[in-house]
Amino acid sequence: MGRRISVLLLAVLLLAGCSEGGSPMSYSERQAAAAGLDSGLAERSNRLGAKLFGQLWKQGGGNLSVSPYSVAAALALAYNGSAGETAEELGTLLGYAPEERQKLNAAHQALLQLLTDGGPGVQLKIANSVWGMKGLPLRKDYLKTGKDFYNAEIKTTDLTARKSVTQINDWVSEHTEHRINEMLTEPPGQRAVAVLVNALYFKGGWSDIFPEEATEPADFYPPDGTAVQAVMMKRSGYFQYAENEDWQAVKLPYGEGQMEMLVVLPGEDSSLQELADQLAAGKLPLLDDGFASTQGTLRLPRFTASYGTELADALQALGVKRAFDPDLGDFSLLADLGLPVYFSKVIHKTYIDVNERGTEAAASTVIEMLAGSAPPADTPFEMTVNRPFLFMIRDVQTRVVLFLGAIENPLNTD
Repeated sequence: MGRRISVLLLAVLLLAGCSEGGSPMSYSERQAAAAGLDSGLAERSNRLGAKLFGQLWKQGGGNLSVSPYSVAAALALAYNGSAGETAEELGTLLGYAPEERQKLNAAHQALLQLLTDGGPGVQLKIANSVWGMKGLPLRKDYLKTGKDFYNAEIKTTDLTARKSVTQINDWVSEHTEHRINEMLTEPPGQRAVAVLVNALYFKGGWSDIFPEEATEPADFYPPDGTAVQAVMMKRSGYFQYAENEDWQAVKLPYGEGQMEMLVVLPGEDSSLQELADQLAAGKLPLLDDGFASTQGTLRLPRFTASYGTELADALQALGVKRAFDPDLGDFSLLADLGLPVYFSKVIHKTYIDVNERGTEAAASTVIEMLAGSAPPADTPFEMTVNRPFLFMIRDVQTRVVLFLGAIENPLNTD
């Protein structure tokens, strides 16, 4: 079949908590700007994240988290280099047909501009880069798209040399405030064409912190039913709250409310598996429906968890097949080589830390290419998160889900 070509695409998302200060744009100014965005991009990115989460959950559960935005941004960069049936499959997954790529790029450009102005109390930084193989020029149109719409830095290096590992890891570390320091352990190799990187850094604290004096040890019940001693935070007051017979849910805002964490606790007769299935099927309307300002008490465990997995099987299950085919992969809009270019690996890693003052989380995605709830009760609610639960972190104003995950045991950190 001839020599096959590889491309390594690296996407990194980092979120970190407990920030002071913010950017000049006010909440109302940011809300007005968000109203002008292409809402379809957020919806499709979120849908991709939910489906991906569902596929990964089938593989084993545990403390699992993904970054819908990071995966969608990395795939969008790859999509711009694809052609033919490879492009059709990626377009179906991303929700934009090949002839709509200009619309996709414009939507990403507008979203990028707004996300980097997180508003008072929240700091967001996003960076993109394209690392081309020395001596193997990428298509000028592709590079122009990366620069114009994704603000990508264009760099050239020898992807067969050890120094490329250091260069790319240092770039990632710099743009994630040194929270992610090692994405590559080996050079991409002789068949590599490029490395694409998306990095996002978020820093924000709860709008209302959990008082540290209220934190105390408490039982948490993982799936096996054997209680473990978690460090349980506690806060009383008014929350945006919803419930039905299958779950309780609460929103915890960051900054002035432009970002939030949503925590969903399955009911005693439900399970995290049922919630994951409903989420993947688009049958869990948790982002806005049914929430009301309600007085109550929330008990939520501190947790720190890391997660890493290969996404190839999940993405292929979602219909992206030709991009992984060594004979049929077509990324001829990235580089004119006359040879197949295809994904060999898609690796996703995440990290999250939740405490009394806020949230710190990180995620990275590596794509390796070879050539209707019921109204809340009137009485104050009690929500004690002492069993496996679902969470997401999203930008309320743009509606983009930055992070989606599940915690089965808050004591497991790996």
